[in-house]
Amino acid sequence: MPNYTFQHIHHEAEDVSVAVDWYKRVFGATAGEPFERAGATWVEVHVGETQITVTDREFATMELGRYQGVDHFAFTTDDFDATLAHCEKEGVHIWFGPVEVPGTTQRIVFIDGPDHVKIELMEQV
Repeated sequence: MPNYTFQHIHHEAEDVSVAVDWYKRVFGATAGEPFERAGATWVEVHVGETQITVTDREFATMELGRYQGVDHFAFTTDDFDATLAHCEKEGVHIWFGPVEVPGTTQRIVFIDGPDHVKIELMEQV
């Protein structure tokens, strides 16, 4: 069986520069130079070792309501309280939490990223 590693998340954004700026402000992300491909702007953003490829390719809105598929992605943080305080300072909308995961000492919170991407922040324990 082949070995696999995680390569990237692809974020289809309404406005690439707004999304890239959000990742920089909220997560201290770094970003490569924007480039054009097939009529769209692309930027590779890095949050730690995680790459988020942000593009503005033409898209259509989802009209199906709730769907099966990827619901969110998650980051762990070694300082949950500071991360949460920074998100609040930046005006990040909190979807849910923070709460303690039942049966553990770990806390989680779900935040609203750019283009309503749901992001879970998890306390590293």
